[in-house]
Amino acid sequence: MFKNLFTISALLFLMALPGCGYSLPGRVVSGRYNTVELVSSDDPRLKDAGMPGVRIELIRDPDSLGKSVATSTSSGGSGNIRISLAEIGVGWLDEEWDIRALMGSDEFATSRIRLPRPGSDMRLLVVLEPGSGRERSSMESEQERRLDDYGISIPDSSIYRR
Repeated sequence: MFKNLFTISALLFLMALPGCGYSLPGRVVSGRYNTVELVSSDDPRLKDAGMPGVRIELIRDPDSLGKSVATSTSSGGSGNIRISLAEIGVGWLDEEWDIRALMGSDEFATSRIRLPRPGSDMRLLVVLEPGSGRERSSMESEQERRLDDYGISIPDSSIYRR
């Protein structure tokens, strides 16, 4: 019990320090398939032609009714991205996240991953085949928009989890 209490206390202390937060760099590149994956920083695909204007969303608690987009970012002119979060425990806790790649109203890829620990040499690689995205259902988009517009969040509880 004391070991867990010490670990949690140390983690909370470190996260309270100025400048602390989670950051995961990566790149969106053009390819012949759609995927979102974690790769080593020396993966040669990170040097492929970049794709600007792709929105990347990081979704916390993807299997619960209280799932939410924790953060989103868009790829710059060279395809580079950086996912940044200021939430406690990101990368340290054993949790799965969905990462979704969108361009306009089309969804290209979604993958479930465990985020690497802070300071890791892992990078987020998003490979997209231009023109291959699927249009998101209007119900899914409308649901998310309404929840966000009204600041409504469904409470996260174990009874809602699968």
